[in-house]
Amino acid sequence: MKKRQTRVLNRGGEEKKSDTRATCGDDLLDMNQAVDLLRTSRPTVLRWLRAGKIQGVKAGRQWRFPRKEIDRFLKGQDPITELNADINPLLGALNERLTQCGISAGQPLAEGDKVAQAVSAMMLLGVVLKASDYHIIPTLDQAGKQPTVELRYRVGGVLQRVATIDPRLLAPVITRWKRLANCDVRESQLPQDGRIVAKIREQDCDLRISFLPLRLGESLTVRLLSMSEVVPDLDRLGYLLPVKTKLERALTAHFGMVVLTGPMGCGKTTALYACLKRLASPDVKIITIEEDPIECLVPGVAQMQVRPSIGMTFASSLRATMRAAANVFLIGEIRDLETLELAQQCALTGHRVLTCLHTQDAVAALRRMVDIGSRPFFVGDTTRLVVAQRLIRKLCPKCSRPAELSAWRLERAEQIAREGGLDWDALTKNFRDPVGCPACGRTGYRGRTVIAEALEMTPELEDALVHNATAEKLRTLAITQGMIPFTAEGIQRAASGESTVDEVLRFAAG
Repeated sequence: MKKRQTRVLNRGGEEKKSDTRATCGDDLLDMNQAVDLLRTSRPTVLRWLRAGKIQGVKAGRQWRFPRKEIDRFLKGQDPITELNADINPLLGALNERLTQCGISAGQPLAEGDKVAQAVSAMMLLGVVLKASDYHIIPTLDQAGKQPTVELRYRVGGVLQRVATIDPRLLAPVITRWKRLANCDVRESQLPQDGRIVAKIREQDCDLRISFLPLRLGESLTVRLLSMSEVVPDLDRLGYLLPVKTKLERALTAHFGMVVLTGPMGCGKTTALYACLKRLASPDVKIITIEEDPIECLVPGVAQMQVRPSIGMTFASSLRATMRAAANVFLIGEIRDLETLELAQQCALTGHRVLTCLHTQDAVAALRRMVDIGSRPFFVGDTTRLVVAQRLIRKLCPKCSRPAELSAWRLERAEQIAREGGLDWDALTKNFRDPVGCPACGRTGYRGRTVIAEALEMTPELEDALVHNATAEKLRTLAITQGMIPFTAEGIQRAASGESTVDEVLRFAAG
């Protein structure tokens, strides 16, 4: 009998050659037999193939299905994963990190389920570490010679490597993630996005998944959103009294724009939701225009998300909602002049507008609006408050210890405090260092807190803006009128033992 080469699609999304003589007969079903046995349709079977729920063999243009794979599917079991490397070192590294955090990874799964066990451990570790995102990155080792795969978690705003993965395990691990995220396991040349909704440690989690084809293999990015978290109260965000007072004053005004600014991941969206929660009441109509996905639903607020693919942008959505007779608008982000001018029009016609920008500090937000194309006097007339913020890691209260600052660090801390208008001599000098313990995952830090600067628009600032004052002059004027830069506030928190000088210096390097 003549051999005929077939193509087998394995769990790694790769095709491998097989000899049909070894698998023909009762153990191999054609498409019609598989459809009858599964009691479904041909398109559904093809969809299951793309999703990796069934493993198939392709002979020419015809699909063949091992009977054992059909039986596993009917029993609700995953396809058999064929591994070309030992996965136990990865499982050991994940379980060791979970143990350090005081978590038992549970009973080991069967041999054929070890890829699923590794992916489950990754998801569990993300929740335990309270990571905002985590990544699987194919790259080169430190010597730059051998390919490797790194598993990194972003905890407290800082990426840390948790484990390395044998490159031969990358394909089956990525395929497992694709199957869970309802992505096409056969597609490895194009980017894909997916979503996983799961309950992890009694938390309802929304995992936003992104796959990218790189030179050394596909990468994975997981953004972790907790659906169990409620919108925090404004009082619990951690703002110090000067910033909180200015923010509450701006929110109670009858009109004007409140702008939150800072890099991605600095807590702007959380702060905006807290502001909405403070404003929400039966006699106030609030409409939000947000990115997809909407991260949190706020009681009493009408929320919509943009969909640029069908022409539903921030600008077009805002133009439509202006006819909805709202009292308060939240615009997820201002990116262009059209959106900015519409937001300013809302502010000038008696509405409160909350929005975000991506700038380094409060003064830069004013300059950004001018650079986008807005007239300086419009910026001054419509902007009521700009809050620039960062998130810094808090020291673990169980293991931190008193610190002896070097002369350079002490001098730099004093300089930042004095330039920010603080009385250095009046500050407590309770500086502390991180140590590391099981309670904080051996990092020395546990949780984050906000450092912020609040620039309140005044006639003097508006006049300086109209006369095209430099950013440095605007900043100096704002400080003389009571704005405490977020770096100075950070030194204040470090001096009280809440964080460290090094944490603050990360944002004061420039």
